[in-house]
Amino acid sequence: MKKREFNYQALIGEDNPLLRFPALKEAAIDEFSEKSFSDASLNEILKKAGMSKGSFYHHFGDKFGLYLAMMDLIVQKKLSFFYPLLQQGIDFSDFFETLKAVMRATLEFMMADERMHHLSIRFMDEEEKFRKRFYGFFVNDYTQNFNEYVYQAVQSGQVDSRYPPAFVANVIEILTANLNKLISSGDPDHLLATAYQVVDVLQHGIAPRPEYGKEKHDGDRFSN
Repeated sequence: MKKREFNYQALIGEDNPLLRFPALKEAAIDEFSEKSFSDASLNEILKKAGMSKGSFYHHFGDKFGLYLAMMDLIVQKKLSFFYPLLQQGIDFSDFFETLKAVMRATLEFMMADERMHHLSIRFMDEEEKFRKRFYGFFVNDYTQNFNEYVYQAVQSGQVDSRYPPAFVANVIEILTANLNKLISSGDPDHLLATAYQVVDVLQHGIAPRPEYGKEKHDGDRFSN
């Protein structure tokens, strides 16, 4: 008898079964936020959650199904911080101001739940084949949408056309995901200031700016 193929798509959205198993949700976030998908132990997760394997396989299919259900909740949580930005509409006329708004929303998500933020960063370290499989279950390809946004910024002259839009998008994604590594305190104002500094470096680079003039020396710049 042929084994019934599990419907992974049923794990996404309002009927996500993980919403009915809070202990399993917490155990999964704990395990996957500390280990890669391949290294994470399903047995350890089920032990912490107090859930039988029979019940688990019925509701989630396998470890990938659990990961998919968990990441769906995280994606929805993260998007809730971006909804105000999306409702205002993306201003293509000012790429870097919009990028600051994206950074601000990312920081708000990071401060709201450190484990979820850490897990979303770890996801980016998974193998490309695994990530593509994951993205295949979602209607919106967020990476592609952001690449198109960067492409429009290149077309409008706000981003140097020497750099491929996909490369620029990847640089921004890496910097945004790792903002926590640039922060020395949890003060919200300091977090936001650091995020804006990242945008400033992206926009202007780290070379001396023309307004300083060739006649100025490094010592003069910082003497005031």
